[in-house]
Amino acid sequence: MKKIKYQINELRKKISKYNYFYHTLDNPIVSDTEYDYLLNQLYNLESKYKEFITPDSPTQKIGANLLDRFKKVTHFFPMLSLENTFDLHGYLKFENRIKKFFITNAIIEFCCELKIDGIAVSLIYEEGILIRAATRGDGYFGENITSNVKTIKSIPTKLKGSNIPKRLEIRGEIFMLKSDFSNLNFQSFQGKKKYFSNPRNAAAGSLRQIDSKITAKRKLQFVCHGFHFFEKTKIFKTHYDVLIQCKNWGIPINAEISIFSNYSEILKFYKKFEKKRLLFDFDIDGIVIKVNSLYFQKKLGSNNKSPKWAIAFKYFTKEEITKLNDIKFEVGRTGIITPVAYFNPVYISGVMIKKASLYNKNEIDRLNLHFNDYITIQRSGDVIPKIINVINNKRLQNAKKIIFPVCCPICNSELLKNRKDKIIRCPSGLRCNAQKKKIFCHFFSKNALNATGLGPEIINELIQKKIVSNLVDFFYLTQDHFKNIENIREKKSIKIIKTIYESKKTTMHRFIYALGILSVGEVIAEKLSNYFNTVNNLINASTKELESIDGIGKVVANNIFTYFNILENRQLVEKLTQILNIKKYNQVSYYLNSISNKNVVITGIFQKYSRNQLKEVLIKLGARVSSKVSKKTELLIFGEKFGNKFFEANKLNIKMIDEKEFNFLINNIN
Repeated sequence: MKKIKYQINELRKKISKYNYFYHTLDNPIVSDTEYDYLLNQLYNLESKYKEFITPDSPTQKIGANLLDRFKKVTHFFPMLSLENTFDLHGYLKFENRIKKFFITNAIIEFCCELKIDGIAVSLIYEEGILIRAATRGDGYFGENITSNVKTIKSIPTKLKGSNIPKRLEIRGEIFMLKSDFSNLNFQSFQGKKKYFSNPRNAAAGSLRQIDSKITAKRKLQFVCHGFHFFEKTKIFKTHYDVLIQCKNWGIPINAEISIFSNYSEILKFYKKFEKKRLLFDFDIDGIVIKVNSLYFQKKLGSNNKSPKWAIAFKYFTKEEITKLNDIKFEVGRTGIITPVAYFNPVYISGVMIKKASLYNKNEIDRLNLHFNDYITIQRSGDVIPKIINVINNKRLQNAKKIIFPVCCPICNSELLKNRKDKIIRCPSGLRCNAQKKKIFCHFFSKNALNATGLGPEIINELIQKKIVSNLVDFFYLTQDHFKNIENIREKKSIKIIKTIYESKKTTMHRFIYALGILSVGEVIAEKLSNYFNTVNNLINASTKELESIDGIGKVVANNIFTYFNILENRQLVEKLTQILNIKKYNQVSYYLNSISNKNVVITGIFQKYSRNQLKEVLIKLGARVSSKVSKKTELLIFGEKFGNKFFEANKLNIKMIDEKEFNFLINNIN
């Protein structure tokens, strides 16, 4: 959780800086696209981790794109994102997965639509009257933009025709035509107002106006691509049928919808519009392919991120050629070495890009990279920068090939290669300064020792000033140690020392997780805690004994054994066990029978727990917590405002208990 807080703080700093340059100095230093992207990242993180929201956050200030100026609403059905692919191979994997699911020779039809690059919205109609409109938000909660949406001429406030359900949800994209976008920016130029970098951002900004009269002037458009019925209907059999009915009700749909039953037809459709897309007066970034049968859609269902019956077959975005300047090999917390390419900055889709991850050694070898190469950069999915290829005919004759290091660039230890996982890592752990910084942050994070207030910035400064060199040093800090630390005064230093002292009291599974052993997350840490009576027994365990524990394979067992086989790690753990008050979690078998070793899913909002807290309690009780309901699910725990998981579990006759019943179980555990 410390990592999340660090990410939030870094985003706030960047956004505040950009706000200062834009609003105060009238000298913007980033594009609207980059600003909006960062702001969306911050908004999404704060939506998930509400405990980190502060009044001074850019999301809480007037002038930002995502504000509390709009009331938050709960979506009746989660607005999930789509699975993406950029090539035929990715689409074929999707199609084959569907065919294997049904194990049938029956022809499966797919409904193909253009993927318009706009803002996803939900429209709720009751008795044919538009009563609510909301943004996608985080998929579960959106912003109520009803008054603004009612100004969009292409969205009917009252449906026409017959067979209109009592309640209906329509989903689609709000977008701006390229021609209207050009006119808007021309008017902004004349009025010396803010420019928009692209039509999508212009549409987003227009939707979030406090004054709906401004939205009305922006000439926004709408196209429907989805729907939800609140009551079962036998009238419609296919996705296409419903879209045509939506058109009859007065809701606009895309004119290019087509039905296909094989990949060659779909590929022709994809390539046809890849060539034509620049001729449209609106932006499209691919096509969306959906299983046409509503019955098949229901059978396939969804995971926690996306529906299993749909995929976005996206077009690659604009490419730019630039010069490669350097490759830096970054060391992660677990020692994984990630090469990052730095090049002359280029603008793609309004965003300045100056670096891109190369992921691993295989990617460097594939590209055959040399220093000072000219490379082609692309924004994969309009977000992630990626190097596509090298312009070989521009390579200098004496160009030096980029070689993946044999030793760690920070501590000079010999690197280890895992051919199966295609990763190369430094095995030194705390002996490596790069890993040390990240390990220290992880050790005191929320799900580990939970030393609130001891964030990455403070930890980094303590390391740089050589106040701490290992984890043990943190437990001997005094007020004097914080005198030269920036922004730390007496009151704050006392608070930090207190929180470190309080973190001494912990459980065995939290301590094991805090060590940051490769592949050892919360679940594995709990298994180790349940198996071994003491930390000392764990330290001296053989790989054979570790492999005998349910859920721990050869790779994880070897990672644990290797960690404790390094003398420095072993000595550190022994010292920490002397300092800390580590308790093993007690279990009561009678009440745990309904939870321990069970596959558990949670849904809804709980009064006593946050999602993370409830998950942690269940893991302590020996449960296996999953994010989706399946035939393997043995128990569903539900709170208020539960979602589709409740209905899925009900259909599968899975045992379900509410928060009150769960609290009864907890209260009967020592």
